[in-house]
Amino acid sequence: MKIILAIQSKEAKILRFPKILFLFVCLFSFHACLYNPIVQSILCPDKDPSSSKSLLALWALLASSNSVVELNHTWAGIYKGDSLQLEAQYYLYGNKTDTTFQWTSSNESVATVSPTGLVQSVGNGKILITATSGDGRARATSAITVYSGYVYASLDKSDRVGHLTMNNNTGLLTYSTFYTAGDGPTGIGFDPSGKFLFTGDFDGGTISQFLINQTTGALTSNTPVFVTAGTNPRNLVITPDGKYLYLIAEGTQNIEAYSINLNGNLSFINSYTSIIGQAQIQISRSGKFILLMNGSYNAIVAYQVNPIDGSLSLVATSPSFTNGGTGYIATHPNGSFLYVGSFPAVTVLSFDDNTGNMTIVDSVPQTMLSNGAAIHPNGRFYYVMNLNNETISCYGIDPITGKISFLTSISGFTGSSLRYMIIDPTGRFAYVADNNTNFMLQFSINQTTGELTSMGTVDVGGHQWNLTFL
Repeated sequence: MKIILAIQSKEAKILRFPKILFLFVCLFSFHACLYNPIVQSILCPDKDPSSSKSLLALWALLASSNSVVELNHTWAGIYKGDSLQLEAQYYLYGNKTDTTFQWTSSNESVATVSPTGLVQSVGNGKILITATSGDGRARATSAITVYSGYVYASLDKSDRVGHLTMNNNTGLLTYSTFYTAGDGPTGIGFDPSGKFLFTGDFDGGTISQFLINQTTGALTSNTPVFVTAGTNPRNLVITPDGKYLYLIAEGTQNIEAYSINLNGNLSFINSYTSIIGQAQIQISRSGKFILLMNGSYNAIVAYQVNPIDGSLSLVATSPSFTNGGTGYIATHPNGSFLYVGSFPAVTVLSFDDNTGNMTIVDSVPQTMLSNGAAIHPNGRFYYVMNLNNETISCYGIDPITGKISFLTSISGFTGSSLRYMIIDPTGRFAYVADNNTNFMLQFSINQTTGELTSMGTVDVGGHQWNLTFL
């Protein structure tokens, strides 16, 4: 009997040995994983991976990967003074779970949020509303734009800025008045708070400075009225924090950089020689990079913005691609993709917002010369103005890969010279500048298909070069 028990005990130990060995291997692999430099950089970039804090960080990561917060709106436009109810759902291991949420606003001067997720607009601008689950494991954000419904058009042939107001229900524009600008205003833009407006005056070599009435949208010339901007200043961009303005001076082939003071006056920072000469200028969604392109250069050039002083540093050039268009760059709302309406193809590039590096991900044949372009706030539709073909093309966007596919084209704009498009922050309406007539085009947008439907035109009192929506 003792012999039998001894044999059974020995067999049990032998059977347990593989399990113990397997457990040992798992623990060894886990420990080795923590010493992997990649894992260290992701989980605990500044910590000793063998510390208890690192183990807790790994545990938190594993736990959070099984918890998700979903919002009823991941983006929205709110008319200034109105509110929007956000609703959150919490899923833990795939199951809907009851919880409370902590709601926060990234800028309460633009919009506040209540403990129940009610967003109340306060002033113009773009912010993020964040909902965090009660256990702190997961969060989600909604990108909110607060708008006033004012459209401003640079009327380059009459040296004016046209002012229109949008009906928030129908989307139709009503012409208000015009304001005198410098000689040949083309580029136009405003600071994120909606207090100051600027135009790049191509023929005058200046930037016109305006104050915006927060109640009526009326413009008043700032003091001084003009700031020197090199030879033939064209389109301009402003950083999302409202601190800096950049434009291309075509005649001198320079990037002109300015700081925006609290009173709306511009102070010159520096002039940077563009390695590609005359160019279209764009800014990344984060505001970290200035992007340049033109119709004779086969790549995009990226300059990094120093957030402290606004200075620029050349950091990256994209791979080359065939380009015979104007070189207008459109940026995807997620900040990860760039679109160039080049000829004979539309080129799509991925964009690294940390380094400025770019990689070509798609190229779709385009047989028409394009000018301006716009991307819908939902990130699913890309519109291209075909300059001399009197048409507008619409492409569908895969927001994961950034790739595009042609959907439809709208025509019938005989005698027009289509320049730039703006889309209102709710994504319901679009407006297109026509540089051959006094009439701006108006469209409604099907937010499911992206299809444009004409709502007629509106007399702006002059030929339009560019537009901006406040």
